[in-house]
Amino acid sequence: MDTPKLKDAILEFYRGELRRRYQLENVRHFPHFDEIEDLQIEALREFFLDRIYPPVDERHKLDKAFEHLGLVMYSPRRLRPLMTTAIASALRMGHRFPSAIAAGLATIDAYREARKLEACMMRNALEMDFSAADTKKRSRMIHLIVAVPDEDVLRLIHDIMKLFQALSNVKMLETAVRFMEICRDVVERRRDLYGQEDWDGFNLGRDVIQGGLDLFRQLRPEDFPNIISGIEAIELEWFERVKAEAAA
Repeated sequence: MDTPKLKDAILEFYRGELRRRYQLENVRHFPHFDEIEDLQIEALREFFLDRIYPPVDERHKLDKAFEHLGLVMYSPRRLRPLMTTAIASALRMGHRFPSAIAAGLATIDAYREARKLEACMMRNALEMDFSAADTKKRSRMIHLIVAVPDEDVLRLIHDIMKLFQALSNVKMLETAVRFMEICRDVVERRRDLYGQEDWDGFNLGRDVIQGGLDLFRQLRPEDFPNIISGIEAIELEWFERVKAEAAA
């Protein structure tokens, strides 16, 4: 099986696992969500599937956008206008600005750890000489996850928790969305320095944070701690269940 198709199969498998564990009937097994309405749980699942782990075609766009953002961050000439914008924004936005930056960093950290997990699964698949038929068998695919070191999976779960903790601060998210829009406008104006891919990077980053804002605006602030701890419980239970299934 050629490498790009194998990678896409791994992405779709992991996305399917996300969909399964955040289905209403599974989430209702966790008491953390007893006070959360069905529509809000469904919105949480769609946030995962649309913003954090989108379909393969969208994921390729996200990968490309983040790669270009990384190039911007390592280019002093291209970074300078954005740093000037950041300083001006910090003065205008006051004490919320550092937390807004933290939300962006949490998004990047969760994304990076997801890519590390996928890369490890990819290496395992190549070592196991996976075929196209293998990718359609859940019994085979879960062995790719189990072969990943526990600490790598737990690090991804930890970063997902950091992301949701950052996203649960609605006022800060409003500031973060505004800052991303300002940076996007700078990129739009300075076409001598930035290309379409750079604009796409800021726009997609803005969309992830806006998605978190839309999600948490639907929820009561007093429910945030239960939702966040519930997400952690779902992720840990899924990982333990997959390991037990692979061992059976």
